[in-house]
Amino acid sequence: MNLSELESRISNDPSPVKAARELLKHNYDRDAQAFRDGDDVRSLVHARARTVDRVLQLIWERYPFAASDRIALVAVGGFGRGELHPHSDIDLLILTRDGIDEDWQEDLGAFVTLLWDLHLDIGHSVRSLEESLQAARDDVTILTNLLETRTIAGPDELRKKLSDTVYSDAVCTDGDYFIAKREEQKQRHKKYGDTEYNLEPNIKGAPGGLRDIQTIGWITKRHFGLQSLSDLARFSILTEEEHQILVEGETFLWQLRFGLQLIADRNENRLLFDHQRALAEMLGYRDQGKRLGVELMMQAYY
Repeated sequence: MNLSELESRISNDPSPVKAARELLKHNYDRDAQAFRDGDDVRSLVHARARTVDRVLQLIWERYPFAASDRIALVAVGGFGRGELHPHSDIDLLILTRDGIDEDWQEDLGAFVTLLWDLHLDIGHSVRSLEESLQAARDDVTILTNLLETRTIAGPDELRKKLSDTVYSDAVCTDGDYFIAKREEQKQRHKKYGDTEYNLEPNIKGAPGGLRDIQTIGWITKRHFGLQSLSDLARFSILTEEEHQILVEGETFLWQLRFGLQLIADRNENRLLFDHQRALAEMLGYRDQGKRLGVELMMQAYY
């Protein structure tokens, strides 16, 4: 398959859907096989995000608004961190300097519709800089999404201006943000019975899951302006050993989540009994004497 030819077709064909689907499928299948072959899950999660980035850029550039310096396509949330699991949501912000031009409305509608036609799990919002900041003041979930952003297309200056203000007390003090996220965590843990030892645990939301690791990152990013977990050790917030434990835990949970979503073929974060054995086999857990491979995997999780 000639990927350059596919990119050209996405840019120039009257309808780019077929070529975009082919490019996505080619790269997705490649990454899935690499995961089964034991490749580094961290590299694959970021590679998947880069694939979607490229498709979004090519489609964005098809429209006249792409030439304006008053509008940008911004990745937010987990996608803003450059992370994408097989069926993760792709959260996007169409960010404008001061509102939507009337001439853009029809094309922006066509752009979003085209993304849905590609069967991408898109979550999107269209906001000006001021509307984004007000939304962040009103909703801590939106504020959290805007702490982690990347410009996919358009001027990066818009995103930087948004980010500079989001990280300031003009939107929310770091103390208030800590309290809000701590309360959010308590409520989420309560939802899962305040235990990490469920027989079918949710590896994203349950106590000790990925959301708890992300919460550490969000709180420290807001307080210190850090951009990655690696900065936690550099700033002596964690010891090198503690930082290593955190990264290893996240990597293990990523392996579970990546494989689980390949098996379930949907955005699944629950380690259901129906998937546990297949996932254990995919990750290389083998029976040892009287202990089954699936039991060894679940022991490693707990």
